[in-house]
Amino acid sequence: MAAAKSNKRFVLCKERKAQILRRYINYQDLVIMNLELLKVDYESHIPSAQRFMVTIIDQLSDLIEKNEITLGTQIESRIKSLQSIEDKITRKKKSIQCITDFDDFVGIRVIVLFKCDIDKICDLIKENFSVEDEEDVSERLDSDQFGYQSTHYCIKLPQEWLKVPTLVGLGSYKAEIQVRTLSQHIWAVASHKLQYKQENNVPTPVKRSINRVAALLETVDLEFERVLSERETYKSQMDEEKEFNVDVVEVLCDRLLPKSNKHFGNENYSEIYAELLVNGIVNASGFTEMIQFHLPRQLQEDQEKVSGEVHHPGHEEIERLQRGVYFTHVGLVRGCIQVLRGDEYKYIASEDD
Repeated sequence: MAAAKSNKRFVLCKERKAQILRRYINYQDLVIMNLELLKVDYESHIPSAQRFMVTIIDQLSDLIEKNEITLGTQIESRIKSLQSIEDKITRKKKSIQCITDFDDFVGIRVIVLFKCDIDKICDLIKENFSVEDEEDVSERLDSDQFGYQSTHYCIKLPQEWLKVPTLVGLGSYKAEIQVRTLSQHIWAVASHKLQYKQENNVPTPVKRSINRVAALLETVDLEFERVLSERETYKSQMDEEKEFNVDVVEVLCDRLLPKSNKHFGNENYSEIYAELLVNGIVNASGFTEMIQFHLPRQLQEDQEKVSGEVHHPGHEEIERLQRGVYFTHVGLVRGCIQVLRGDEYKYIASEDD
């Protein structure tokens, strides 16, 4: 009797194992079939995904420039690799109907220099794109913890954009936009390399040092904020008669030159300040007098440049030309110095020359 029960349990156990094995084999067959179909689907979507990604980057770049936001690096972007998708499907046993099911099929990273610009970027994303989901990853951390910090958005193109002929067919694509400071990015890259994304990943002997690094990076963001605040206070209260420096030159340019000519983030005030000094412009009153006297001629040359260059396809400054400007603020100032000094003009070569 006992032997019969034992045999019965053995048979049931054997049948159960066979059933599990059949399910595993069927699942593996299904995964293989899905991956083969996914590869075809992936390759068919790449051209449109590329167009979708470029569209988002172009719009973000324009918004960033218009809102005078300082980037820490160029906007980063990528289309998720097929290998990465296959790994994710296999690891998570996830069934995918279409490649566009992935929220991060297209990935874009915006890295700003100053923490105060995080909120500006986030507001621009929410105002100009269709946000499907958002997450501030730092909210996962307790107040006394360190770790990965970044704000993530899953976005699509707004419906009204999809009426534009060049954007037709891009409605199903989604992108993950990550927003972080340069200091936060340094931590993300280092923690990925060290495999220290969470505090409990860190060996006890290393924990004190890694905590110190995290604190220093956070302090960098805080101190940059302090510098910005003190600089803005100085610029609003500066006495032009007592000082002449780079900040004074920037303020005077903003006051005296057309706003449309300013190329935010690309004005080399340090270089033009050095050029002013070697050409005898050593105070704010001398700078103001020079600009007021010679600017009309420079603006005339500016319009002549626009008329002559705007029809050249592929011009590197085509967007500025289409807005009706050619010279930057620094360019206008340099033109005024050249006219003022004539043959005695002294040029200061930039570091890129």
